[in-house]
Amino acid sequence: MGLDKRTIKIIAIVVAVLIVLGGITGLLLALFLPYRYVVLEVWPQSSEYNYEQPLIHFRASDPGSWHVWYKRISDFLLAYETTVPDDPPRAPCSIHRHDQRMPAPNCERALNMWAPCNADNFYGFGLGKPCVFLRLNNIHYWVPEPYNVSVPMAIPQDMPNYLKMAMQQYPAHRYGDYVWVSCNGEFSSDEENIGPIQYIPGALPPGFPTNRLHTADRIPRNTRHLPDLTPAPLLAVFFENPRRGVVINVECRIWTRDIVYDKSSRVGRARFELYVE
Repeated sequence: MGLDKRTIKIIAIVVAVLIVLGGITGLLLALFLPYRYVVLEVWPQSSEYNYEQPLIHFRASDPGSWHVWYKRISDFLLAYETTVPDDPPRAPCSIHRHDQRMPAPNCERALNMWAPCNADNFYGFGLGKPCVFLRLNNIHYWVPEPYNVSVPMAIPQDMPNYLKMAMQQYPAHRYGDYVWVSCNGEFSSDEENIGPIQYIPGALPPGFPTNRLHTADRIPRNTRHLPDLTPAPLLAVFFENPRRGVVINVECRIWTRDIVYDKSSRVGRARFELYVE
């Protein structure tokens, strides 16, 4: 026996309401969940930057092959140069001592604190020991939930041991919360070729201090679409002795409770290729 007209009408109304509610839900998710799409930027970037295969390629003995990377890093760091005291300096200055300009006192301190990842050392490219800079972007709608030792919570089993040790060495009640960062070879062969890594500045935790990030809990809602007046803090990754003559796939990622690691996603992770001839 078929359905009567009244029943069909009720079903049609229910379906229409569900469709409308689904559309509203999707719109709300699009508006309120962008904080999940925080991006970890890699610098230097080429003019043909490709997220899937960003390649930093140079020959240490040939300044012409790495000067373009040196110049791009220095240009990128110009936004960080300031005469206002910044403790600790959130980035190295881009002034080389052989240039005509004289470093300001604050810039001098930043150059020293960020060594060897500074202009004086050509960011390590001249020695075949390059520095790569990391920065978080798209954070205006994000409120990070950091791992620390002051709040009881499970630490991921795959978190590197040096990060677990850093949490003990730099407790949140003394140093504040950090968005922790790790970099490693993407595949087993890359792990063999990548060599030792240092995170610069070496006297600070390997990551981004949350008190310097302009996240959603720190800025008014009506200004979240505006660019930051103060650039976000940086972290430098110093490759002490990468194997030469091979392409090394590098993956860097951030560690917070709310970011779920996914190799197929750009959320909270970045990858690049390093090739030192």
